[in-house]
Amino acid sequence: MHIDAAYGGFVYPFSNEKSKINFTNPNISSITIDAHKMLQAPYGTGIFICRKGLIENVLTKEAEYVEGMDLTLCGSRSGANAVSIWSILFAYGPHGWFEKISVLQLRTSWLCKQLDNLRIDYFREPFMNIVTIRASYISDEIAQRFDLVPQKHDEENQWYKVIVMDHVEVAHLELLINALKETDLIKN
Repeated sequence: MHIDAAYGGFVYPFSNEKSKINFTNPNISSITIDAHKMLQAPYGTGIFICRKGLIENVLTKEAEYVEGMDLTLCGSRSGANAVSIWSILFAYGPHGWFEKISVLQLRTSWLCKQLDNLRIDYFREPFMNIVTIRASYISDEIAQRFDLVPQKHDEENQWYKVIVMDHVEVAHLELLINALKETDLIKN
């Protein structure tokens, strides 16, 4: 089984210590993580990890202009991206990263409590820092002002995502809640 942890790979292991979505689960053979999302490394810094003996299943010669295998440090991609990931992880360390994720979890819980108080429909996976709010509660003006991420970029969009990251503090979330309170889209 392959786990696409593009976003949650740097959140979930620190927010849910009991999770079995890792290599302690014998059914998991590989995991991918995008470091440019939560880790805020340069764009295009993905990580692929697989169990010993399985890398041969994913190596290809599709990059014909590179002699041999295209393996990042010696291939067509910059090794600077790999160094940036290492630097970020080393600077935080496991305890610093745990603290960072814990703060984001608290901010996300605060947002959810406010949405509950307003009786706004939303979804949140309990160990993540993403809240999806039904689009019927979000005006176009609010979506643009707060840079909310739509499920789809068309008229059929049904959800907007609020991604709580370092720069999204409770004061920012409170501005969103206050803006929602001022609309006529909230159920009384």
